[in-house]
Amino acid sequence: MKKIRQYGKAVLALIAVIVIGATMIWVALAKAEPADRYSSSWRLIRAKNSEDGADFATVYDLTGVGTTNGNFASKDSSTVANGGPYQIRSSLGASFSEYFSPGQKWMFAFCGENFNNVDDTFSFNLVGWSRDNGMIQNICEGSCTLGTQAVVTYPNGDDALGATISSVAAVYTHADTKFTMTDELDDLATGMLVRVTGSGFTNGILQVTTVTSNDSFECSGISSTANCTATVQSNPAFWADTITLDETTKWQASGADPNTMYVINNADNECANLVVDLTGLEWIQFVIYDADAETGDEAGNISVYGRRY
Repeated sequence: MKKIRQYGKAVLALIAVIVIGATMIWVALAKAEPADRYSSSWRLIRAKNSEDGADFATVYDLTGVGTTNGNFASKDSSTVANGGPYQIRSSLGASFSEYFSPGQKWMFAFCGENFNNVDDTFSFNLVGWSRDNGMIQNICEGSCTLGTQAVVTYPNGDDALGATISSVAAVYTHADTKFTMTDELDDLATGMLVRVTGSGFTNGILQVTTVTSNDSFECSGISSTANCTATVQSNPAFWADTITLDETTKWQASGADPNTMYVINNADNECANLVVDLTGLEWIQFVIYDADAETGDEAGNISVYGRRY
C-alpha cells in the first residue's frame, strides 16, 4: 500500500512537471512570435480577378443536375490565384498558437478597382464544403461597395496603386488644370477616380470631372502652381467600406446566434469586414459576380483576404 502511494505521488509529480514544462514552452513560443503577426496573418483567399460569372447560378447551379450539382465532386478545380476554393485546414499551422485557437471564426476583407465611378459595386456568395464528401453550403450572399480608403499595398505584397499605370508622361497644364497624354487612357469616364503624382500640383487620388477625349481630362480638387509632367494611374484599388448581406435563407437567418455572421466597420469609408463562423468546413470559396469592370457602376479585379478571428 505504501509503495502504491509512493508510485501515485511520483506519477502526480511527473504530470505536474509535464504541465509546467508545456506551459513554459507555450509562453516562450508566444513571446517569440513577431510583433506584426496580427497584420501578417492575412491570407489571400481569392486573388485579384474579374467576376466568376454573370450570377451565382452560372458558377454553381444548386437546382439542376449534372456537372453543376452542388456536391464536393463538382467543386471548382481552379486555384486560389484563379478565383478557386481555399482550404481552411491548410492554414492552421501558420503559427504555434493557432493550433489552439478556439473555433473557426474568420474575418474577410474585400477590395477592387474603380472602373466607372465612385462607389463601384460587386456581388458575392460565400460557399463551403466539409472534406471530400459534403454538399455545398451556401453560407451567405451579399454585395459590396468600394470606399475611399486606397489599397496602397495588398496584404500579399503587391503594389495595388502601381499595378495599373496608364501614363507616365502626362502633360499637366496649370492654366486650365488639364492633363494631356501621348498614350491614351482607355475607357476613361467622368466620375472615375485616377491617381496623379508629380511636382507642381497636389498629389493624390482625384475624381475626373471632364473628359475631352481619351487623352485629355480634368480633375476636381486639384491645386497647382506650375505646368509639369505627371504620372497618371487609372482604376486604383480601394477597400470595400460597405458590405450588405442578404440573409433571408442563409446561415444567420436559420441560426439565432448573432455571432455566426456579422459585418463590422461598415459604411464609414474605411475597410469593412465580414466575420463568419466556419466551424465544420474545410473548403470555402467566394463566388464573385456583378463585377463586369466596364459595365454601369460595377467594380473590377476583386480580391478577398481573410484571417482567423
